[in-house]
Amino acid sequence: MGTTVSPSFPPTSAIALSGVPETMLWPLWNRAKEHRREDRLIDDPLAAELVARIDYDFAKRFGKASVFHPIRARICDDLIHRYLEQSNRPVVVALGDGLETQIWRVAHEQAIWISVDLPEAIEVRQSLLPAHPRSAVVACSALDPAWIDAVPNGASPFITAAGLLMYFEEAEVRRLLMRIAERFPGAEMFFDTITPYISNKTRTGLKVTPHYTAPPMPWGITLDDLPGFLRAIPRLDPVSVQSYADPFPKRTRLYRLLSHIPAIRRRYAGGLVHCQIQSTLA
Repeated sequence: MGTTVSPSFPPTSAIALSGVPETMLWPLWNRAKEHRREDRLIDDPLAAELVARIDYDFAKRFGKASVFHPIRARICDDLIHRYLEQSNRPVVVALGDGLETQIWRVAHEQAIWISVDLPEAIEVRQSLLPAHPRSAVVACSALDPAWIDAVPNGASPFITAAGLLMYFEEAEVRRLLMRIAERFPGAEMFFDTITPYISNKTRTGLKVTPHYTAPPMPWGITLDDLPGFLRAIPRLDPVSVQSYADPFPKRTRLYRLLSHIPAIRRRYAGGLVHCQIQSTLA
């Protein structure tokens, strides 16, 4: 992990978010708490500073910090670092970017970064995070093809959709992945998933804490079903599909142990997915 230099923040104030836009604060909280650990998986001083400045009761809303968002961030950071080392024309597209600080964590002198999110989320992002000279923003849903048109012609971007696809219906996810695979030969993509059991729980009101209920997450899929789902999309090849228990077992010992029990794995084990889009038609 590199050392991230924290730029100056714009003035902050109390923010009022609800529904899906409020979820951008949840991983921010967990990354900030992770940054304070001696055995941290990520260096994220911007997240830590931002949590200290925002007038919002993170602990009351989201409870004790979890390692799962930092695991997701670290895996994605590492994949982007690898992509940047290999690409002559690096472009990163962050779908549902929220208050993600990844552009500073993977600091790169040439990469173009396109931050995509709903207008409400982009407004909050621009009001709370400092401007970045190589970042462009597109205020639209990831399902809106407007962001695709913002990617430079001929680019094979790295596309992230961390904490996003579960908020869409399965058919919407499939259409989005098909559109990406058709438009961006040679590109890579990272996203995460939840299980059908967790998805169903959110439909009826999944309480994370007594003070926070997660919004509905319509799309869930088991780890065992993910490879087949991905291979059914033309030109999209799964490179790796792993659970949150796999990358850093010392930080997820109990979860890793339980994830080997088939019934528990099917019910609870979310996925971390890395895909490659074929450069030419097979």
